[in-house]
This record gives sequence, structure tokens and C-alpha cells, in this order.
Amino acid sequence: MLKRLYQAPAYQTSTLPDSYWVGSAAPLPDCDKMPDDGTVTADVVIIGGGYTGLSAALELAENGVDVAVFDAGRSGWGASGRNGGFCCMGGSGKSYAQLAKQFGDDQTRHFAKLQRAAIDLVGSRLEEWNVDADRHSDGEVILAHKANRVKELREEAAENAHFTGIETEFLTKDQLRERGLYARETHAGLHVKQGFGLHPLKYLAGLHRTCTTKGVRIFEQATIEDLQDTGDGYILTCKNVRISAKKVIVATNGYSAENLPDWIGGRLMPVFSGILVTRPMSNSELADQGWTSDLMAFDSRILLHYFRKLPDNRFMFGGRGGITATPTAFDAAKRHLLSHFHRMFPAWQDVEITHHWNGLACLSQSFRPYVGRVPGHRDVWTGLAWHGNGVALGSVAGKMLGQQILGIKGPDDVGAIMGTPPDRFPLARFRRIGRSLAYRYYGLRDEFA
Repeated sequence: MLKRLYQAPAYQTSTLPDSYWVGSAAPLPDCDKMPDDGTVTADVVIIGGGYTGLSAALELAENGVDVAVFDAGRSGWGASGRNGGFCCMGGSGKSYAQLAKQFGDDQTRHFAKLQRAAIDLVGSRLEEWNVDADRHSDGEVILAHKANRVKELREEAAENAHFTGIETEFLTKDQLRERGLYARETHAGLHVKQGFGLHPLKYLAGLHRTCTTKGVRIFEQATIEDLQDTGDGYILTCKNVRISAKKVIVATNGYSAENLPDWIGGRLMPVFSGILVTRPMSNSELADQGWTSDLMAFDSRILLHYFRKLPDNRFMFGGRGGITATPTAFDAAKRHLLSHFHRMFPAWQDVEITHHWNGLACLSQSFRPYVGRVPGHRDVWTGLAWHGNGVALGSVAGKMLGQQILGIKGPDDVGAIMGTPPDRFPLARFRRIGRSLAYRYYGLRDEFA
């Protein structure tokens, strides 16, 4: 039996979330039908049909490998179809300076280089596959939510210059107003000129379609329940079906089971992130608030908010918080998120909210992503823990997993930051309680420190 960190509603796979993305994208085509019994064979089996799993499948299939993907829901049911559509830098809960203290400047620059390549990869895919994913935004802007956070923006600008080479522009409070980037309790901004916004499910659909044209078999509503090493391959089970493979990729990220494989248990801390979307607003309504820009944005809170104006003048607003998967907890999280939205954008108090949903972002014990072989296993591989930035990083990580299996790339190409496995959380069975206490502390710091 699969061991899960959260209550059952977090893993309800029978339907797609009631999100704006699902409502505004064409349905994915039907996939391969899972047999009622018997055996399915493949060279490589991939568990998880999101950005990472499908990117790995595509890389392998394009190099002649027989690949089968199994998803417990529909492709994009998890974080790949629930996220905010920020294709941007990120992927670690640590700053570049903190990473450099542990891994050195060269490895930190390599990590930044991979992130930039990840953004370029998604952009080139959209262009090559002729996917209209509502792309917009010249990078993103970080907003200081308190006066004492302005210094941190200048420090971040210096870190970006030193480690990434990305152009940044510091914006005063008045300049933010002039550029249509006004949110209440904002004291300055830093425009990081790398990345773009997109419709995450339209991108996923393009990736899904390209995989199927390359011969990838994709089985949906197919929960892998067990994984056994036979000595010369692997046997996986899904209800009454045996699945035989030479190699396995686990690409389930924040929706991973604690025991598939056992190594994952206690190393990840999936946390809920909620998103709401308004009805389309008129240009005058946007101007009343002072937010007319299409730049992606997030603020300097530890429990950050992330938001952007969508191409049809809807406004998307998201935020972290919540480590309980019950209807009561989800309702409370929605009210909390809505109160913060109205606090930051008071002119939109009466604007209708048409959609609200949540999903799991995935943190690791090390606050770093991991891409590589699962320790203790011959040929089980994984890519996970994107720290809320999986659109770009999950895509390139999947490609790199495929390249590692093919022998095209090795650990040096991944680098030490993403290639070092995370440790287990101390007192891992109590980590949800610890995260709850941390959230209360972070909330107080965001408000008063």
C-alpha cells in the first residue's frame, strides 16, 4: 500500500482540478488504454506524466528507446497543471550566496546556467511546436513588502550580477507606480529580466502531443502501487497488470508516495499553494488599482505571494500556506488567500473571483532540487523538489534524466547542487507539525519583522 503524507483529498485523481487552466485549455486527447490484466513491457517506465516525466520520455523516445508513462490521474493533473505559469529562475529555497558557501562560486554559476537553459528550452519548445501558450512578460519583478526589505533587493541584484549575468533594474516606489506595478504595502521593486509567463496546461498539452507523435505510450488513471527489482530489471504493478522495464524514472515530485521507492520517505516536504483568478477586468478597473503591467511578480515575504495580469485582463494571485488536506482546511486557506489579495489590491474588493484551486509545491530537506539515480537502486532515477519553479526546471531536469540514462550526459553536467541527494528531515514523521510551527513563525516575521 502506498504511504502518503497528506489526507486522501490531496491525491484525488479521478477528476482534474477546477482551475482556470483546465477551463481555458482544450482537453488532452485520449491516451493508451490500460489493460485489465496481463503484462506491459517497455525499456523505460516513467511514473508521472507532468513536465519532468514527459520531458524525459521525449528525450528517450527521440533516441529510439521504448518508453511507457503511467500517471495516477490525467497528464498535468498534479503540479504541472496547477502551478502559476511562471517560467522563470528559481528552484532552490536558498540564495545564490548561501549555495556558494556550500558548493562554491563555479557550481553556483553552473546551477544558474542550467536555469537559464531551462527557460530557453521551454521557449524553444513553444516556438518549434507552434504552441500558443499565452506567453507574455519580460522577466519578473520582486516587490519589497516592507521598507527594510529594500536593502535585500539591492543585495539580490548584486547576487544576480555575480552568479547569473542576468540584467536587473531597481525600481523605486514612484517608478513602480509609473510602470503600472502598484500594490499596497510595496516599497521598491527589482525587475529581473529573464523568464516569461505562460498557460501551464497549454504547454503541457504541447509536450504531451509531441510525446505521442514520437511513440511514447501514456497510460492515465494508472496508479503504480509497487516496484520490485528483479536483478536484471524491474516489475511494477498497477491493479492486476504487471509492468516490466529495464529502467524506471520516478517523476512524481510533491505527489510522491513515501515508499515508492522507500528512499523518498522523509526527504520531501510538499506544501500547499493556492491560486485564485478574477473575472476579466476593464482597463479602467486595472488603472483604478494601478496595476496595468503584464510582468510576473512576487513579493519579499517568506510565505510569498505571486501574481500576474493574464492576457485577457484577468488577475491571478497565489500564495503559500497550509499543510492539511481537508475541506475545512482548504476553505480556510482560500479565505486567507483572498484576504491577502484584497489587502494588496484594495480597489478590486468587489471583483468576482471565478476560480480557486490548490496544489502541492515540493521542498526538499536540503532546499535544493535533485536530479539523478535514486541512491541504493541500480536503475531507478528521479527528478524532484523544484521549490515552486518546476515549469522550467522540471522540463530541463526531465531532459537531463533522459540524457543520463542514454549516457549522453553525466553527473558533471547536472552539477553538484542538483546532483547531491537530499538528506532525510530530522524527526521526519513529525515534519508536518514542524512546518506548521514554522509557518506561524514565518507569518509573524513577514508581518512584524
